[in-house]
Amino acid sequence: MMMKSLLDACSEAGPAIANHVWQSTLFAVAMGALTLAFRKNQARIRFGLWLAASLKFLIPFSLLVALGSMAGRPRATAVAQPSFYAVMAQAGQPFTGTAPVAQMKVQRPNLLLLLPGALVAIWACGFVVVGGLWWLRARRVSALMREAQTLVDGREMDALRAMEESSGVRRPLPLVVSRGSMEPGIFGIVRPVLIWPEGISEHLPDPHLRSILAHELWHVRRRDNLAAAMHMLVEAAFWFHPLVWWIGARMVDERERACDEQVLRLGNQPDVYAESILKACRFCVEAPLACVSGVAGSNLKRRIVRIMDKQLGNKLGMGGKLVLAAIAAIVIAGPVAFGVFNSPQARAQEPQAATAGTVALDEASVRASTSTGDHTSVLAEANKFSATGATVNSLISMAYGVQEYQLVGGPDWMNTDRFDVEATWKGPSGSEEKMMTVTTDTPPPPPPPSPSGSAPPPPTISIRLGNGQVRAGVQALLADKFNLKVRRESRDLPVYDLVVASTGAKLTATPSSPLARITPDGHAMINFRVEGHDGALEVTAKNASPAVLAALLSENLNHKIVDKTGLTGQYDINLHTPQGQSSAEDFSAALEDQLGLKLEPAQAPVVVLVIEQIDKPTEN
Repeated sequence: MMMKSLLDACSEAGPAIANHVWQSTLFAVAMGALTLAFRKNQARIRFGLWLAASLKFLIPFSLLVALGSMAGRPRATAVAQPSFYAVMAQAGQPFTGTAPVAQMKVQRPNLLLLLPGALVAIWACGFVVVGGLWWLRARRVSALMREAQTLVDGREMDALRAMEESSGVRRPLPLVVSRGSMEPGIFGIVRPVLIWPEGISEHLPDPHLRSILAHELWHVRRRDNLAAAMHMLVEAAFWFHPLVWWIGARMVDERERACDEQVLRLGNQPDVYAESILKACRFCVEAPLACVSGVAGSNLKRRIVRIMDKQLGNKLGMGGKLVLAAIAAIVIAGPVAFGVFNSPQARAQEPQAATAGTVALDEASVRASTSTGDHTSVLAEANKFSATGATVNSLISMAYGVQEYQLVGGPDWMNTDRFDVEATWKGPSGSEEKMMTVTTDTPPPPPPPSPSGSAPPPPTISIRLGNGQVRAGVQALLADKFNLKVRRESRDLPVYDLVVASTGAKLTATPSSPLARITPDGHAMINFRVEGHDGALEVTAKNASPAVLAALLSENLNHKIVDKTGLTGQYDINLHTPQGQSSAEDFSAALEDQLGLKLEPAQAPVVVLVIEQIDKPTEN
């Protein structure tokens, strides 16, 4: 059970993660191109671009779209409904309830089934290894901090306070003297501390000392430790992506160059500053963590050349600022605006559905069903509803106009426990709801007896709750007795496309007749019959479209099937699946052999009904 849950989670999250990775990769490539465009400007501009590329790995575009969706106002849209609702009489049906994964997907080798779990295990190992290395290095720095002594006065403190005033640092920076050989560096994010190696001051004249202190103070002002810590998180989570590590190297290079430029702008001589860096590197070793900003980072030879040439970089002009502002607006406001204008829509199932949620119940009762078997019977009138042997899943499906595969969440008893329910509400009386979509003038012929000689199961009846008042009443019943709370949302889920096979369609067009009956909402009357017996499925339909067939198969496969045949006519359809064949692959083979159609796996948005809350009712 645990392995199945893991596989299901991987199947759902896998496409979203893959989309996020390639979107972040594309964004990083775009930021890299921008750094080339700003290569003559100050290093802090390029550092900001690389930082944005890093943070994009932590912020999916889908999150920004979701924020926009939350801000957007729901808009009601009319959704075309099929002329029948859902199969309710389930006697002998082998495909009801929640279908196992093996029945909902085309069968795959066992090794492929283990692939998602293996990938998750590999990622977790890499995450632990990278995080463990960072933790060990952080312990080394913490150990140095514990052994260090706080300096309160002396030559170093006098120079530090003077440089703080000239650099614009308002809060005094603590300075601790370490006995280790680590280079001067800033440790900490919220309360930064300057680590100063013991004995190095003896080798640094005052100009050199001030240059190094100025460099470290600019790390504090720029909050480089915070940026480095965030990128370390990115490296741990996306350790498998080479681009992430390359971005980290570019960030270190540009942050050191940015500090070098600021130190030179303070009036320090290039030769003195370059010599101070070389002396620090001669007597110390580089900090083991990127989030401990030191003085010796990046390519030392290239840094010395830039310092000696006093390459300060051009300030960003108004044109460059407008370009960066426009890019930021597109990247951030674009997905948010998309979410606002594509917010989850309040779906109007039919014109009468405006009354949903406004029904006041007169009487309502729920009892555990005493009927045997899986048979469900339903009676609906304009102001009355009753059902015998109904599962909560089937009641929710009827009330909200969805099929059971569209229900997400909720306890297992929703699909196993059966109830007898009755409800009445205020409304017009005497107009009984027409629920059967079987509209032939003469009853269909009885099905042949089973090979064992026993009586065949009763035919499946499709229930149609077309009246919005009835649906609203059932919704009120569920809210009152089951404390049901739901929400609609769209999710990208595996689906099947119903397409024409390479052999061509083998459908028989329904003969046109002036006596063809039309429903009040303009749909052609459909005469169909669905039976399940001994693991076999029989579908007989007249005057039906491929879209109707797709909806029927969706119910039995417990998976959405999208009609992509391109066929718009009405046909007489006869489909039979042999005993014991119930997977999508089996259905596809039967469709191709008998109707010239087939099922192809695909991915598409599916509107689902999420069960936020539901309680088991007490009998009354």
